[in-house]
Formats: sequence, C-alpha cells, structure tokens
Amino acid sequence: MQKRSDLSHVQKGRIIGFRAKGGSISETAEFVNCSRAAMEKVYRAWQNGTVQNQRRGKCERAIDDRGKRRLQRCVRADRRATVEQLTTKMNQGATKSVSQTTIQ
Repeated sequence: MQKRSDLSHVQKGRIIGFRAKGGSISETAEFVNCSRAAMEKVYRAWQNGTVQNQRRGKCERAIDDRGKRRLQRCVRADRRATVEQLTTKMNQGATKSVSQTTIQ
C-alpha cells in the first residue's frame, strides 16, 4: 500500500473495537482500509496505553494576527531593514520572542 496520512481518531477507534471483538489482523485492516502494519502499530500502542498521532503535532503559532500586523508596520517603516533588525524590533517589549526564521 502507498504511504498515507496518519489515521484519524475514528479509524483508531474502529481498529481497537474490531480487534477487541476478536477480528483478525487482516479482517481489521480491510475493514478500516489501512495497512496491516499501521493497524498493528495502533493496536499495540492501545495495549500499552499510548495511542496518539505522533507525526502530526499541534503547535502554537509564533505570531498571532496582532503580531503579524505589527511586523507589517515594522517592514513598511523601514523597507531596507534586515531580518536581524526586524527581529530585534519585534522582540523589543514583547512577552514572547520570535526567531529570525519566523520573521523571515
């Protein structure tokens, strides 16, 4: 099978439920429409108590809408400013500092 995105919580629940009822590995993989390896991994993680989406982490945005507008004002004020200079301006008086990569 081709590599796809992570399984949803619904698919994980189906895998766990189907296997708990006594379904075989092949039947469960076919029922959920995923690979046997992915199905086994989810079921094993459930048995160990560690079911979660590992590849997709949820992270906070470094700059919210207000910070974005502030950055735009800084850029408009000095169009020739370097990324370092903009980062310094953005981090002055800010509670949450941002990196040069974020500013870039």
